[in-house]
Amino acid sequence: MNPSSPIFSIIVPTYNRGHLIGKTINSILSQEFTDFEILVVDDGSTDNTEQIVKAFSDARIHYFKKQNGERGAARNFGSARANGKYLNFFDSDDLMYPNHLLVAQRIITLANTPEFLHLAYDHQREDGAVTNRVNNFDDKIKNEILFDNKLSCNGVFLRRDIALKYLFEENRVLASSEDWELWIRLVCRFKLFYSNEITSSVVNHDQRSLFTIPAQKVIARDLLLIKNLKRDDVVMKTYGSSFRKYVAERYTFFMLCLSEGKNKTDVWRWGLRALMTYPLIFTSKRFLASMKNSILP
Repeated sequence: MNPSSPIFSIIVPTYNRGHLIGKTINSILSQEFTDFEILVVDDGSTDNTEQIVKAFSDARIHYFKKQNGERGAARNFGSARANGKYLNFFDSDDLMYPNHLLVAQRIITLANTPEFLHLAYDHQREDGAVTNRVNNFDDKIKNEILFDNKLSCNGVFLRRDIALKYLFEENRVLASSEDWELWIRLVCRFKLFYSNEITSSVVNHDQRSLFTIPAQKVIARDLLLIKNLKRDDVVMKTYGSSFRKYVAERYTFFMLCLSEGKNKTDVWRWGLRALMTYPLIFTSKRFLASMKNSILP
């Protein structure tokens, strides 16, 4: 093991997770494969995150504090300072199982240093009960990921040269989908190697930001996501006419978000845009459910 050039750099972006990050760090330190460094990128926390991190004495842990810029910027900040051959972006409220890095190293060896790989994961409640397992990856992922982001950020490993060339979008409007945008760009360029052995857990809790996004922010986020992907010639060439269906499905997601607030005018407006983009979208369950919600009193 060479401390200045480990196999893995675990980049942990965090913001006000002092009450959770200790468990995350302990789970990383419990790895069976030990050739790694941890870069905690504190994205402007105002709680006791710094004290919690600095209480760990392990020399593999490096703490950085920066001005708040959201997760994409924090991950890019960590990538620029990482020494590992592979980078793993791990959320500060989630947990690694002891086999996480060992399974990744096994794939790296078998696949001859691939650009991009992903490991299976589960979801659990705060009490530790597992509620769902995502371990059904196959070679159809390139087509599936445009419509459903099955990849966990925790499960993705990027070779360092790839991570430094293909960065996360730093515009905070895209926050919570900046990883999805990057995965789409990457699967259009590189083969995704994967394992269905579960190695990490996404811990669902009330403060998880994905659960608290207002409808108008969702719309702004996904419109930027669509705009960014349209500008990528490789993405557009890869998906061709399927991209219209993807855009229409995002519009039906807007419809669903708005229908919960009974905003009938905007539901119908986005429904019309969805139909004009991809007429067959009227058969989708989400389109029909949103229209039903907007009609009922």
